[in-house]
Amino acid sequence: MSATHLSGQDTLLGRSQDVFRPAAQNSTTTSTTAGMQAFNHDGLGFLTAQTAIPVSPLTPTVTEFLNAAISEYVIGGVPAGMTPFTVGGQQMTYYDTLTGAVAHAWVSAEHQVVISYAGTTGGENLLLNPLLTAGGLISDLQIYSQQVSTAQTESLAFARSVIAAANAQGYANSQIFVTGHSLGGIEASYVAQQTGLGGIAFEATGIPAASGAVGKGTNFVSVVTDGDPVGNYSTDIQGEQPFAPAYVPTSQGGGSYAHYGTILQIGSAADQAALTTAATLTTNLLTSVVGVADLVSLIAEFHLPKSLYTDLDVTATGNLLATLPSNIGVAHGAVLPVSGDTIGQLQAYISTHATTTA
Repeated sequence: MSATHLSGQDTLLGRSQDVFRPAAQNSTTTSTTAGMQAFNHDGLGFLTAQTAIPVSPLTPTVTEFLNAAISEYVIGGVPAGMTPFTVGGQQMTYYDTLTGAVAHAWVSAEHQVVISYAGTTGGENLLLNPLLTAGGLISDLQIYSQQVSTAQTESLAFARSVIAAANAQGYANSQIFVTGHSLGGIEASYVAQQTGLGGIAFEATGIPAASGAVGKGTNFVSVVTDGDPVGNYSTDIQGEQPFAPAYVPTSQGGGSYAHYGTILQIGSAADQAALTTAATLTTNLLTSVVGVADLVSLIAEFHLPKSLYTDLDVTATGNLLATLPSNIGVAHGAVLPVSGDTIGQLQAYISTHATTTA
């Protein structure tokens, strides 16, 4: 394990969840895009009760966020168009086999810093270090117990060190972003909740609610595929109950284990119905084995990256190893024209293409 940890008091942020899927899929959604006060502060610039990092008009695009998140699964992966964020000539990275926490810091072509967090298995990197998956599974168990995992707290410490280094190089906090898929998306969500950084998480579970909320998650989007048992494990999406904790509509606060930021649901409502069926089977002793098997099958179909690349209209680039993850899994549902959207543009698309209900 190697990383530079930056000491400092954690800041607790709240959450604001809006749920969207294409109106053609006939599902309930809500959406808000509240403005945020401009932010300027010395040092680390973490949020106060009066300020929040705004949604910059210049953020990485959906394509850049997804490529950065999935690059963590590729041996030697480098997100297209990005270069390593370095200190003293070395890229800032984090790696802990015991917890499965892995992260890299990048600089986009638009001079934004992007921190990408790895998912549980490490993808192709599993071949290099099988023990990493064991550590990630331990963190997953903490997460499914609705706790903040050690991997999440380590990811936060790494983010604080990147923020300090980026500030020293002239980057404002509004130019620093986080992303990740699966466990990596959960880590990105937690880091964003605790620091107010913007970003996009892919197929992340909910995270524990934080008291003393400051930021509202209005610079963050959580993308979840219908039918995915991982991304739907939360209190603010209906579908995986009763295996998942009890559903609480976003209009009522989203519950104690909600996604951070605006939720964008992609895929097919029929796959969400299949998830509900599998989750229900797990509650009966006679059918629980079948239910668990069905959940595992759904993970293999809808938790893997293909649905994200297909439904978000993102084209994977690079060699065979770089594009391999985008072809693994199953994709259903509408293709959304959002691949080139910034965070603000994606939120605007959500707000104008959703069916709003109470």
